[in-house]
Amino acid sequence: MMINTINTIETSSICDNKCEYCPAPIQGKHRETGFMEWDIFVAAIDWVKHFCNQGTQKELNLFGIGEPLLHPKIVDMVEYARNKLPFRQILHLNTNGNKVTLKLARELKRAGISEIDITAHKARAAANAIRIFQEVGIGGRLSLDFITRPNNWAGQVDWFHPDYHKAEGWTCPWLDRGQVMVMSNGDITTCCIDAFAKGVFTHVNEDITQARMESQPLCYDCHHIVPDMFQLIKVAS
Repeated sequence: MMINTINTIETSSICDNKCEYCPAPIQGKHRETGFMEWDIFVAAIDWVKHFCNQGTQKELNLFGIGEPLLHPKIVDMVEYARNKLPFRQILHLNTNGNKVTLKLARELKRAGISEIDITAHKARAAANAIRIFQEVGIGGRLSLDFITRPNNWAGQVDWFHPDYHKAEGWTCPWLDRGQVMVMSNGDITTCCIDAFAKGVFTHVNEDITQARMESQPLCYDCHHIVPDMFQLIKVAS
């Protein structure tokens, strides 16, 4: 499978929470983490524009395994993406709400964000963010998936093993659709939960149209079904 869409640009791979059900607090032990540099972001947006022109780009998420609102240039990034990409392109963020202020929300709205989801790790931060986004007219959803539909990130964290998706016949949308995540240092992985960079197969500064997607070790314990065209990689015990 060739890359058809950059679903996610990980603007930040650091987080100001330390949730036990998320690998973000420990992923720095396994890969380079931090804020995405501007030149890496520009290169990633150039590829997104390529896939928009190709007709295969869907939504674009400006977050990864980290908190995007920590990035000091997140508003500039939203504005740059909005100006470079077709107006119809959905620009999406996900936040824990900790850094949400009325000023920041207004700036994100002006910059052209389409929607922002809130993950309610902390009740007060989530409640505050909901009210602020409603005031400025930014839509989105509230996520409690870590409670209502939990998973253990394919064995990367000690949390509840998922009892859904495979039983429901859910095929991995990443491998099935040819979508990838650009990590904060520019590496490209096949998976949105690849906290430890096990599935990196190219870099945003390379000709990614020549890179071929493959399954990775995380696929073996993931709650998604690997498409038939891919060989399942079993992790050595």
